[in-house]
Amino acid sequence: MPNSTAVVTAKSLNLRPEPSANKKPIGVLGRGTELEILETLEHWYEVKSPKGQGYVHSNYVTVFDHAPCVGFLHERDDLKSMPLEPAAAERIKVGADFSASQKGIARTWNRQGGMLGFLSEVLETEPASSIAVLYTESAGRGFGADGRMIIRFENHVFWRRWGKKHPDVFNKHFKYSSTKSWQGHMFRATPNGTWQKFHGKQTEEWKVLDFARKLDDDAALRSISMGGPQIMGFNHSAIGYETPREMFDNFQSDVRYHVLGLFDFMKGAGCTSQMLEALRLKKFEDFAARYNGPGQASVYGHRIEQYHDMFQALRA
Repeated sequence: MPNSTAVVTAKSLNLRPEPSANKKPIGVLGRGTELEILETLEHWYEVKSPKGQGYVHSNYVTVFDHAPCVGFLHERDDLKSMPLEPAAAERIKVGADFSASQKGIARTWNRQGGMLGFLSEVLETEPASSIAVLYTESAGRGFGADGRMIIRFENHVFWRRWGKKHPDVFNKHFKYSSTKSWQGHMFRATPNGTWQKFHGKQTEEWKVLDFARKLDDDAALRSISMGGPQIMGFNHSAIGYETPREMFDNFQSDVRYHVLGLFDFMKGAGCTSQMLEALRLKKFEDFAARYNGPGQASVYGHRIEQYHDMFQALRA
């Protein structure tokens, strides 16, 4: 199986000089270590690894073909089961003198860097860029303390998807700025209640979503950004889901779908896109205009660049 790539799935895996368990290991490979497969010998692979060239048993690695990017990544069973964490040697030690952002970026990498690093290599972009996008969108968090995924309910999107056909009901419960629709979001559960801001508090975001789902489930799920990559529900088909509900259920089930969703959104159904090309070329503002929309492209682009450089410095 030449020119294929594999990743170690065991907690630790012996690299041996010959295809035999009786031979003394020449190195130990951690979970998430990437390998280049040179040859297949029954139950063994001859590989190139960070610890040198040798043999590993096939039971403890997952093999990927050389172009796993065609189609949608979240549909591939082998990718859905690969390790999230990087190998121990690839983790970043969090220093006591780190800033809050440095700690957050390091911990995001230590939780998800195995999959992020592998997919970044597949799509020929820097892991620093992928980490920077995730950290910009959700501070690297996929789920809150209560086990529910991170969401953001967008009033102006719900207006377009449902409210403009039901203005009387919508206006009793939802508000947003008439000049900058992504700002001024407020909600009240009763027509005579007090208007409340809800962004920045996940318990409140979920209360608004639960209320909106009772009005129209599909429109409500199209109106939220989901998980670590904060992809809008109305983009479900762009990342290979038939419905926003299917996307919602998968994202709620496992953070791996967040990581796969990030890369599916950046590349589309093929191996590249204008969005991904912008990221490869470090045109962060152009990338943000496609990922987040043009309204705040300069703000998001600057943050992505800042976190990209911060991660590079931490790894160095």
